[in-house]
Amino acid sequence: MNQENSNEQAGVSRRGFLTGALAAAGVAAMGITGCSSPKGASEKAAETTATAASGAMQTTDPSKAVWPVVEEIEVGAAGEGQIAFVSETITDFVAEHDVDVVVCGLGPAGDAAALACAEAGLNTVAVEKQSTGNYNSATIGGLNTKVHQHWGMTYDTDAFLADAMLDCAFQGNMTLYKHWIEKCSEAVDWYIGHFDNQNLDDYKLTFAAGDFPDFREQYDKTSLSRSWNTSINLPYPAGELASILAGILEKAGVQIRYNTPACQLVQDSSGKVTGVIVKSSDGYEKYNCAKGVVLATGGYEFNKQMLKERCRPRSVPGSWLTGAFGNTGDGHQMGLAVGAAEDEFPQAIMLDPEQLMPYMRVNKLGKRFTPEYEPYGHLALAIQAQPEAYDYYIVDSALATKIDKIWTPSSSCYGPKEVWVAAATSPNAVQADTIEELAKKLDVPADALVATVKRWNEMAAAGKDEDFNFPGDMMMTLDTPPYYATKEFADGLCTAGGLLVDTECRVLDHDRNPIEGLFAAGLTSGGMFYNTYPHNLNCFSHTRNCLMGYTIGQVLGA
Repeated sequence: MNQENSNEQAGVSRRGFLTGALAAAGVAAMGITGCSSPKGASEKAAETTATAASGAMQTTDPSKAVWPVVEEIEVGAAGEGQIAFVSETITDFVAEHDVDVVVCGLGPAGDAAALACAEAGLNTVAVEKQSTGNYNSATIGGLNTKVHQHWGMTYDTDAFLADAMLDCAFQGNMTLYKHWIEKCSEAVDWYIGHFDNQNLDDYKLTFAAGDFPDFREQYDKTSLSRSWNTSINLPYPAGELASILAGILEKAGVQIRYNTPACQLVQDSSGKVTGVIVKSSDGYEKYNCAKGVVLATGGYEFNKQMLKERCRPRSVPGSWLTGAFGNTGDGHQMGLAVGAAEDEFPQAIMLDPEQLMPYMRVNKLGKRFTPEYEPYGHLALAIQAQPEAYDYYIVDSALATKIDKIWTPSSSCYGPKEVWVAAATSPNAVQADTIEELAKKLDVPADALVATVKRWNEMAAAGKDEDFNFPGDMMMTLDTPPYYATKEFADGLCTAGGLLVDTECRVLDHDRNPIEGLFAAGLTSGGMFYNTYPHNLNCFSHTRNCLMGYTIGQVLGA
């Protein structure tokens, strides 16, 4: 089955209204040298060229980074985006403006930053690369917001923090996580307060938005890892939120300029960022910013070179699901050009499996490899770790009568049962009357697949998964032909590594000192995620966008 069609055909992807194009590039394997003691910045710079030329792994130049691999995996971007960042110094301008702050990018983080700055009384301009802003999910999260209190939710924040730190392998900045826990409710309450619908009954908990309206547990206890019941559905179509937010911004006094990408930062002799250069239809324009510049240009999904440099090949998904076509790493590159530090490599990518239901999964060897009921990011990572980074999910023709066994709050909230049944039994699936025939069509070892299905059925009958601890009462037998198998890749939603920041969203240099006048928010900022994005902390990213924008307004407006 075509990897781009596995969920798109049936309209069942979690962000199914988005589409992405795939561009492929090969990656070569090279050797590694040993580690050395830390050196000063000047020594590092002097050694970069020699180090890269020797084929060493350690280098301070991302373009020279190499990834030794066991199995070569194609590295593809979501498409070929138009890069706005300009490295050569720009000196000719068709116009020059004096303002307080310029926010670069109008995704959720940029929206919040521009709104907060304007409400703080600052002369605020928001520049956006595309013809409209971007908002890809009508959700937000948090802990103990007014919405959560409305639904009677309480959370063990110590357990939440523990899960967060485990997910980032303690590579993330714990101070940033604690700040998120302490301040997110204030920011989300502020943000939601701007919408015209203030009926909290309409702000459903995502896990309770399907067939489990009374689900009030703080996390899903079924999976091995806790999937937190923190996500809230905003009562608006996702495709309308960009324009809704634009209206809110303009009402607050923000000047919005579309089709006007930020290209380069301006510094004075002390290193302070004093402005930003943008490109309009007339040419380059310079903004002198009395308060600061905010980088909120998203990730770099549409920049193949940055993906190859920053993400290990095994982490880059087989397909992308994003409509943020302007995400080419412009903010990252602008920050790096003025001395910013960024997350070390490999940087994280937000991943989803293409199929969100916990159907039985096997790899190309015909073997199971994971407990199928896990938070989406964890399941996607398990898929990425398989030979050639794909798997097959398998169901039988009795799925419609069996699906209730896997119908849970976290599996029901993205669509009705009929949609998921249709996706797994669609004409795009490989169909066969026996498991042996199915194995032949999938080109997997027949004896292995037959043994896997046999053991699955035995454990389903016993009500216990002895191999991967999948909940035994959720195991649907595979015994009613015909059988259906669908090839599945992980979908990439966005990159999740960026410039290092502090709790005030000030961009940090390599000595971890703030670069005066420069701020970053959302996917352009870093310091929190390592190897993966923690989907089990549901809606953490959108809440982080909101909090960071809100924080920047407080800092600049003080």
